[in-house]
Amino acid sequence: MKISSRKKEILKQVIINFIEKAEPVSSQMLAEILKNEISSATIRKEMADLEEMGFLSHPHTSSGRIPTDTGYRYYIDNVIFNDEKSLVEQRNQFGSLNLPVSRDMDLDTILQLSTEALSKFTNYLSMIVAPEINQSKFRHIELLKFDSDYLFVLITDSGRVYKKRFNIEGGYNDLDLQRVTNILNTQARGKIIKDISFENTVKITENDKYLVFLINKIINLIKSCEENLNSYNRIFIRGTFSIFKNPEFLDFNKVKKIIDVLENEYLLMKILSNYSNENEINVKIGDEIYGSDTNDLSLVSSKYKVKGSSAGSIGVLGPKRMNYLKVISILSKFSNTLTELLNYKT
Repeated sequence: MKISSRKKEILKQVIINFIEKAEPVSSQMLAEILKNEISSATIRKEMADLEEMGFLSHPHTSSGRIPTDTGYRYYIDNVIFNDEKSLVEQRNQFGSLNLPVSRDMDLDTILQLSTEALSKFTNYLSMIVAPEINQSKFRHIELLKFDSDYLFVLITDSGRVYKKRFNIEGGYNDLDLQRVTNILNTQARGKIIKDISFENTVKITENDKYLVFLINKIINLIKSCEENLNSYNRIFIRGTFSIFKNPEFLDFNKVKKIIDVLENEYLLMKILSNYSNENEINVKIGDEIYGSDTNDLSLVSSKYKVKGSSAGSIGVLGPKRMNYLKVISILSKFSNTLTELLNYKT
């Protein structure tokens, strides 16, 4: 929907001031903000038009206006994302985002500490979904023999580690295990986990044919990772109570609905994975997230990558009155920083 440049500026200023003060914005206040370049009477007329168009609403207890979901949507799509200069300036204000992690940490620790850092950067609830195993590629396995069983260890290209003890008939020795390890590490490296099979992946010499049963066993263990997505597709959440510091959440019924959503980690993981896009920031407002239960929230999301492919999702959840320019700028820089860290790690 196209609106005049004057209406666009008035809508922008209403939203910026409502975000800052959490109070309806009056025409007199806007006249002062715009340094009386537009009269209060003209501003009132334009605000009335914006209300009729669905961009603003008029609380009964106030003469001022507040943005609607439609108003927020227009502001995000046509003001923030169309103003690359402001986004660059905002990103530059933060300098480099130094994450409290090191490259020798395991992936879970990196994601946990990174989630805490993102919450501190934004002052909102922050979430990171770990890479899904069915999107990951084979990197390395180890096979170890114990007195009564064996240990299988898989490392994916995203740094996920999967361990499982197993039993198998045949009395294989350490040299057999090392040979199978070498075959699979050489021939399966870089292949997508779900696509690995004996027929399509492994070629063995005549001398190694006695290892076919063991190789098939290990491939089945590799494939079992795909069947255990819940143990891998983890979500890290920090800053939950930062949401409730905002004045719009003094209503107990609103708080209860939000808590019901936040306690459902599977739902949050599904929402975040569904709405995160590669190479861009995505913003969902109110019931766009999950119907009436999220009427009072907004979600800003993105993805981080490992070796150029999607690996996991990142999201910031807060009130609709969140500072979108700040959050979008931080998340853009944050996803790049995390991607660089994990690419170096692998």
